Amino acid sequence: MSRLGIIGIGLLFATGIWLVAAPFVTGQQPDGTTWTAATRNDVIAGALLTLLGFAGFFTALAGHIADLYARGAGPSVPQ
Repeated sequence: MSRLGIIGIGLLFATGIWLVAAPFVTGQQPDGTTWTAATRNDVIAGALLTLLGFAGFFTALAGHIADLYARGAGPSVPQ
């Protein structure tokens, strides 16, 4: 995976975190009231983007580890 791909995954994760937090940080969702439809949409979309970014990071990490093993860079076993 290229650096650009990792940056994209990081931006996806950061965007999801912001969408979850934005209604509360910006004051669009008043304290102590039931969530508005816009808040629910932001939190759900943000959670999905965060999960996709999280899964993408670990998928890229697993691919990198698999490449290392394929090249024979695995842990050495003492004899």
